[in-house]
Amino acid sequence: MTQGLSGADLRALATLLDSFGVSLGWADADGRVQPLGPGPAVDAPARAPRVASMRLTDGRRLVVSGQDPRAGGSAASAAQAPSRMAHLPERRAGADVADMRFRLLAEHSIDLIVAVDADLAIRYASPATATLLGCQPADLHGHTLAELLAPEDRAAFIARHFTRSAQRGQSAPDLFRALRRDGSTLWVEARVASLPPGNGLGDYLVTLRDADQRKRAEDSLGKVNAELSTLASTDALTGLPNRRQFDATLHKEWYRALRDGTPLGLLMIDVDRFKPLNDRFGHQVGDAFLALVGKVIRDNVRRAGDMAARYGGEEFAVVLPGTAATGALEIADVIRRAVANADTRGIVEGGYPLSVSVGVAATVALAGGGSASLVHSADAALYQAKRNGRNRVELLQ
Repeated sequence: MTQGLSGADLRALATLLDSFGVSLGWADADGRVQPLGPGPAVDAPARAPRVASMRLTDGRRLVVSGQDPRAGGSAASAAQAPSRMAHLPERRAGADVADMRFRLLAEHSIDLIVAVDADLAIRYASPATATLLGCQPADLHGHTLAELLAPEDRAAFIARHFTRSAQRGQSAPDLFRALRRDGSTLWVEARVASLPPGNGLGDYLVTLRDADQRKRAEDSLGKVNAELSTLASTDALTGLPNRRQFDATLHKEWYRALRDGTPLGLLMIDVDRFKPLNDRFGHQVGDAFLALVGKVIRDNVRRAGDMAARYGGEEFAVVLPGTAATGALEIADVIRRAVANADTRGIVEGGYPLSVSVGVAATVALAGGGSASLVHSADAALYQAKRNGRNRVELLQ
């Protein structure tokens, strides 16, 4: 029995057996047992009946015996073990060490560990049920895993982890909302692992970890990133999309028009005689005039998909997907007249005349071309409007 085992091996074995309430030790000729484990030396009669013994060549015997729970020390610890694990299913005789290790880990894990059958009936729930869900493990008996999920998350979660098409073995972490006893929800990170047949626990092992704080942080970070993205693509003075966003949108709409074979219109708008206005009233008043022009343009570009942007300085642009020359000219003149009729008395006393010149371009996108050609045509039309007296709309033929 001891062949090939060192003294350290025997002591380790004794310590393991001691945790199960079994003593391993040497018995001398007088019947006094010296345990190899942490327990104190006792007379053999004080022990529970021996399980087995083996006489060695030096006269000693290697004794395996049951411990008396009244003996104190590690035996007392073993006596307390059932109370610590009272809510676990009754252990069958001869349960292996691996099963004991699992249950000890589950007892002390801050994660909620749930074992379920193929029909998702809960066979076991660890003590973390109280912390995570606000109820006791025994409260989950007779319930299914699906009942722990928020109703709107159930179908998707079950489809990802428990259908035939779901990945077998251990799944990747998955976030879902769990229902607490008080009716509130908690974001939880879940892992699902398939268990081998005949394991005594069930078909699946589900580990649930509190992810509420993480989800709130992710949502907050996502909101901040969205705000930063908006700021990066928005003109601070007018609130319109900036040149960067204009370029990206025009590029996207050009290729959409090329794919669909639809026309694409573009307006380039410039505030007339803005430099004299800025020199006369100063930059702050000049900025107020630009903000007013931006608002007028935005208010008159109402169709979904159209986009008004600040192109730079006192120049604005409007992208008009699906719009041919006739429609683009109509929108351009609506904007021109609205700016000319804008009330500027709130900016300077008595008001100040304001007008814009508009260059129009519209085309059906062709392969081999690009959106830059549309900008070039609208710019050329804008300069023609300036040369022809300003406060007008021009389209190059």
